[in-house]
Amino acid sequence: MKPKILYLLPYFGIAGTEIHVIELSKHLKDDYELILVAPYGKGLALLEENNIPHREIIPLTFIDVREYKRRLKSIVEEFKPNIIHIHGAHELVYISRSIASDVPVVFTCHGYATSFPFIDYKISAFINKKWGDKVITVSNYDRKNLIKAGLPEDKTVLIYNGVTEISEKKELPIETEGLVIGTAARLTRSKGIRYLIEAFSYLHNKYRDINLVIIGEGEERKNLEILAQDLKINNRVFFLGAIPDARCYFRNFHIFVLPSLSEAFSITILEAVSQKIPVIATSVGGIPEIIEDGKTGLLVPPKEPLILAQAIERLITDEGLRVRLGDEGYRRYKENFTLEDMCIKTKTLYRRFLE
Repeated sequence: MKPKILYLLPYFGIAGTEIHVIELSKHLKDDYELILVAPYGKGLALLEENNIPHREIIPLTFIDVREYKRRLKSIVEEFKPNIIHIHGAHELVYISRSIASDVPVVFTCHGYATSFPFIDYKISAFINKKWGDKVITVSNYDRKNLIKAGLPEDKTVLIYNGVTEISEKKELPIETEGLVIGTAARLTRSKGIRYLIEAFSYLHNKYRDINLVIIGEGEERKNLEILAQDLKINNRVFFLGAIPDARCYFRNFHIFVLPSLSEAFSITILEAVSQKIPVIATSVGGIPEIIEDGKTGLLVPPKEPLILAQAIERLITDEGLRVRLGDEGYRRYKENFTLEDMCIKTKTLYRRFLE
């Protein structure tokens, strides 16, 4: 009989955390009986496409805490998990412990893209120290912050995100000529896409054959579209919205840019380097654990569109550098960030609670 793992998420859209859980589920379902519990969002189709068992639950709000606990308890009593594995919402650690005191609770911290992340680390450390059994961090940056906030070191384990290599290339649903600069992210302020658009505007007149492709959706999209119009570059900036399995379009990019203001550990950067695409990213959070400046990519400070433009121009004008960074980024990916490695380390952790 297979051990049972219940994955619990506070939402299910199409972004890094959800992709992480889908890939983990796909590659562990032969060894474990899995069920994913979350309020349904745009990622529901991905669950069904990959045949991942799932149950819907209401969103957790202050008003609905009792009803949320009642419904989660019903699912837990029916499924009888051997481990509850929570992703992205530390408050669910306490709730899970309160309804299933004898079931090990594992929490994966995917970072905190908030205005005051030190408060989130403090709260997460307190909750997991008191009610959690183990905390997986996807970057050493997060691990250090949680330990600094009071989480015992022996309650943490570092398991880097991992992705699979793909050979498929899908054509972009737009006509582009020349060099393509691309990004894929939630369109929120924390992703810093406005600074990429501003950087592109500095280069647009000098290099008339460059294009900027933005994959993703979010509350900032309208503001970003207006910014592109105001800068008179909207004829070369393409917003494609949220696209399932967006990485299949990355081979159309000559340069991948992620200008985040905060980032625990970027799956989209891994997806780019796994396809030998040269990456420019900001030196925030766990990104420097993937990108070594000048060797496996280029790092720039956040909120500095002029410096970002200079980095992009380096790669526009130096194809040899693009190739070298792409090759070195791929080598680092193969050594440290494969999905196989992530799954092996996760199964090793599970076994500690199942023996």
